[in-house]
Amino acid sequence: MKAAWGILLLLATAILLSPTTADETGPRLVVSEYHLDPQVLMKGDVGVLAIRVTNTGPDPATINSARVNGVEVNVRQNPYTDTLSLGSGDSITFTYTVYTEAADGIYYVKFTVDYREGGQLRYAIPVEVDSTPLRIAVVETPVPLAQGMKGTYQVEVGNPRPNAASAVTVIPEGEGFVVTPSSSFIGTLEPDAQSTLYYMVTPLRQSFIRFRVNYRNGINVHTATVTLPLDPSENRFAPELALTGIRVTAGPGYLRISGNVTNVGLDSARAVTLTTGGEATPADPFRVFTAGVLEPDRSTPFEVTFRAHTSVSRVPILLSFKDAQGTTYTDSMDVEFDRQTLAEQASEPTRFITLLVWMLVIVLAAVIIYAWRKG
Repeated sequence: MKAAWGILLLLATAILLSPTTADETGPRLVVSEYHLDPQVLMKGDVGVLAIRVTNTGPDPATINSARVNGVEVNVRQNPYTDTLSLGSGDSITFTYTVYTEAADGIYYVKFTVDYREGGQLRYAIPVEVDSTPLRIAVVETPVPLAQGMKGTYQVEVGNPRPNAASAVTVIPEGEGFVVTPSSSFIGTLEPDAQSTLYYMVTPLRQSFIRFRVNYRNGINVHTATVTLPLDPSENRFAPELALTGIRVTAGPGYLRISGNVTNVGLDSARAVTLTTGGEATPADPFRVFTAGVLEPDRSTPFEVTFRAHTSVSRVPILLSFKDAQGTTYTDSMDVEFDRQTLAEQASEPTRFITLLVWMLVIVLAAVIIYAWRKG
């Protein structure tokens, strides 16, 4: 007798827990599939919930409405209020936009289909909320960190979330430094996956550098950052150029600055260039002086030519060179001279040329007189 009562109790429980209240002769609809994009929401996210319903009965079913309701997970709209018919063996997909501001956890939304014949299909759909962001960390920095010296930063981006993140991009931000590359695209980062990136950073002054990772969870844009201070020390090994033996002389239509350029630093100077700036205009024949590599404690003569107004008495020489890492350095040195030197710019013949002309005239005159006397 007890066994019989147990069987009856089990049957009653099964009937009460059935997802549909329709009788055996009414419509027989089932939720055959559902999908949420993204699979796991973050706080503030919008998701798209697609629910597929299939008619497993032998007769067509007429649906009056299909709706989704939730508390922690809200539905932006319930668009399906028109009557529609679903034939035997046919399926239809209902799509809803959901939104949540809930804390991390698993919540349920209730999907309800109303039959024209009476009764309902009710189905509870779990929605997971996990606001864990992507992790970004700088795992290696240059030692020492020297001003003007290029160093490597190793950055790692990991995905501790239960679902994939898409459109993952890392961008270094800040001022007072030069960095390559300016951004890195990772793409899709699967759960528990990690990506390693390398950035070449040249600090120019005390500042900070921030690495920002942007990514998408479904259609939702999120970001995470890590910030490091940049406090570079003076680069004691950098090349350093000095100009000595400076002379200013006049040429035909230009002024000439000549002297020696010496590398007084502890590293080789590469791609050395010198030219004039300010109110001076570089002119042929030596607009720019170039040298390939200038080793420490080595010097080489240089010469640059330019034109300037007679009121100009000071001209800057602009220096540019690179170190072994390719970092570019610039410097300048002012050269002063008097106005009388400027007045000798060869917009008119120099004294030497004038003397040659007069000598030629005298020689020609002598030849003519000699020939006249002989004739």
